[in-house]
Amino acid sequence: MYAKSLDAGKTREGSASGEVELFRLDQHMRTERILFDPVEETVVLPGPLSYEDQQVWLNAGEGRYDFTDDSGRFSLIDYGLAGSSANGSAEYVELIGGHTSELHKLDYTSCPGEQPDWQLYARELELKHEDGRGVARGAKLIFKGVPILYAPYFTFPIDDRRKSGFLYPNFGQTSDSGLEIGAPWYWNIAPNQDATLEPRYFSKRGFMLTGEYRLLTRRTNGSVEFDYMPDDRVVDDNRFRYLVEHNAYPTRRWNSRIIVHRVSDNRYFQDFGTKLAETSLQFLRSSGTLTGVGRYWDFELMIDDFQILDESITPQNQPYRRLPRLGYRLDRPLGQTGLFFGLNSELVYFDRDIGATGARFDLYPNIYWSRYTSWGFIKPSVGMRYTGYDLDSGSTSGNKSPSRSTAIASLDAGLIFDRTSASGDVQTIQPRLFYLYVPYEDQTDLPNFDTGEFTFGYSQLFNTNRFAGSDRQGDANQLSLAVTARHMDGVSGAELWSLSLGQIFYFDDRRVQLEGTPSAQENASPFLGEFTWHLWSRFSLVAGMQWNWDQRELDVGTLGFNYRGKKGERLRFEYRYRRDRVDQFDLRAFWPINERWRVLSRVNYSFADSDMLEIQGGVEYESCCWAIRAVVRRYLKNRDGDYRDSIYLELNLKGLTSVGNKSQQLFRD
Repeated sequence: MYAKSLDAGKTREGSASGEVELFRLDQHMRTERILFDPVEETVVLPGPLSYEDQQVWLNAGEGRYDFTDDSGRFSLIDYGLAGSSANGSAEYVELIGGHTSELHKLDYTSCPGEQPDWQLYARELELKHEDGRGVARGAKLIFKGVPILYAPYFTFPIDDRRKSGFLYPNFGQTSDSGLEIGAPWYWNIAPNQDATLEPRYFSKRGFMLTGEYRLLTRRTNGSVEFDYMPDDRVVDDNRFRYLVEHNAYPTRRWNSRIIVHRVSDNRYFQDFGTKLAETSLQFLRSSGTLTGVGRYWDFELMIDDFQILDESITPQNQPYRRLPRLGYRLDRPLGQTGLFFGLNSELVYFDRDIGATGARFDLYPNIYWSRYTSWGFIKPSVGMRYTGYDLDSGSTSGNKSPSRSTAIASLDAGLIFDRTSASGDVQTIQPRLFYLYVPYEDQTDLPNFDTGEFTFGYSQLFNTNRFAGSDRQGDANQLSLAVTARHMDGVSGAELWSLSLGQIFYFDDRRVQLEGTPSAQENASPFLGEFTWHLWSRFSLVAGMQWNWDQRELDVGTLGFNYRGKKGERLRFEYRYRRDRVDQFDLRAFWPINERWRVLSRVNYSFADSDMLEIQGGVEYESCCWAIRAVVRRYLKNRDGDYRDSIYLELNLKGLTSVGNKSQQLFRD
C-alpha cells in the first residue's frame, strides 16, 4: 500500500489517506481514503475509487473488498472488461471469487462515447470470466434508439472461446418460401465436438429443423448435417436432407472416408438450395473409400451409390453403382538402370436397375525408361492392357465374357533451353513431343459402364487414352508437338508469364468411338494455346483457346483475370466459350469504398441461352462496434428457367453477437 499518510491506530483497524494505492497480485485500487482491517483482511473505500484486475476495471463511488475470499461490492460504477472494448455502467457490482462479476441494473455495450449506437439493458448481468460467457436476465437490446430484442434470459460470449447458448436469429426473404426466420442454438459439447440446432420458419411453407454436429479427434474428423420439414404446405409432403461425412486416419499410410448424402425429393435443392451450384445438381453421390499409400504403390477400395435429381436423365443414362471398386497401382524402379515397372489394375462390379450389369477387370502392366537432365528428358514406354468382363445380364452381343487386349507404346521427350537476361530474369523455352501408338481393337461388344471421352485440353496432348474409364481404349497413331515458354523473376523466382502451344497430328483415323459416334477422320486436333500473365503480385490474367483448322473457327475460348488490392479489394472475371454449348461470363467484385463502407456484386450471364444465371448485389457498413450487411440475389433455380429472388440481412453487434449469417456467407463467397 502507498499513501501520503497512514494511521494504524490503537485498535486492529487502520486508515490511509492521500493518493492511496493498494496492490495485491493482479489487483490495483486507487482512492483518496481507505479503511483497512489487517486481521479480517478487508478494506473499505468510502469515496470515489478505481479498481482493476486481469478481468475488469471499475470506477465506483464507494466499495468494500474482502481478500480472504476474493469478493467485493462496488456501487455507482462505470466498468469495462480487460482486453475488450466492452463497457457500461451499473448501480452496483459484486465480484465473487475472482472469477465472476455480477452487475445489477446495468447497461452494456462495446461502443465508445456517452451515446453508444447499441446498448444492452438488463436487471442483472453475470459475467463468468472462466467460462468466457455473459448471462443477462431481464434484458432489452436497443439499437439506434430502437428496441430490437426483449429476453428474460440471454447469454452471449465475452471472449473468443466457444460457448453453448442461443445465437441471434437469422432473417431473410425469398420469392418461393416467403419470410424466413431462424433461431440457432449452439451446443459446445466438448473441446473437440459441437452441435448447432436451428428451428426455422418459412411463412409460405411452415417449420423446419436444421442441425449440424461436428467431431474432431487425433485420427478422425466428421460431421452430420440434417434439415427436416414435417409438412411443407407448398407441396403437402415431408421434406428432408441429410449429409454424413467421416474421415479416419488409423495409420500414416491408411485412411478412410464415408459420405452419405440424401434428400427427400429431386426438387429439394430447387426449393431450399442457396447456391447456383446446388440448384443445378444432377445427382447426389454417396460413397465409402479405404485408401492406402506406400512408397511405390497405392490401393483403393470404394463403393458408391447415387440419388438422381435431374428428371431429364433417362434410366439408360443414369450412373452405375460400383459395389465395390478395387484399384491398385504400382510404380517401382528396377535397380539403378532408369527402368521402371508400372502397373494399373482395377476390379469393379457395376450394378444398375436397367442395362448390362456385372464385373470388369482391367490390368495394365508397363515398362518405361526415364532420364531427366538439366537440358531435357526422355521417357519411352511400352505396355499391354487387358480388360475382361463377367456380365450378369444386358449384354448386347450375347457374350457374357467379352474381353480386350491392346498394346500401348509411347515416347515422351523434351528439351529445355534457358537464358538469363541483362536484368537477371530467367527465360526458358521447352519444346516437347509425345508419340503414341495403340493398334485398333474392335470393342463394340464391350459394355460401357462408366466411360466417356475426355474434354479436350492441354493435358490430353500427353495422355495414352482419349477416354476416361476402362471400357474403351482409343486406337492411336499420333504425334503431339508442344512448346512452353516461361519468364521468371531473377530475384524471387516467381513466374511472370507463361505461354503453352500444342497440337496433335493424327496419322490414322480414330475408329474406336462411343456408341453412336462415327470414326474421327481429322488429320489434326484443334490448335491449343494457354497463356498466364502475372502482371504484378496482385493481378493475374489467364487465357486459353482451341482453334479448329478444318472448320476455321474457335472451338473453345477462355479469358479471366483476378485482382486483389492492398485494402481488400477483389475483382474476378471469367469468360467461357465452347462452340454450340457454352457462352457465358461471370464477374465478381468486392470493393471497400472507405474504412466503413464496402460493396459487392456478381453477374453471371449466359449469351447462349440469353439468360441471367445469377445477379447479386450487397452493401456492408462497419463501425468500431457494429456492422450491417444486406444482400439481394436473383438466380436460376432449375432448368425450366424459374428464378429465386432473395434478400438477406445481418446486423453484427461486436462484443455481443450477430443477427443473421446468410449475408456474411455471401460476402465471403
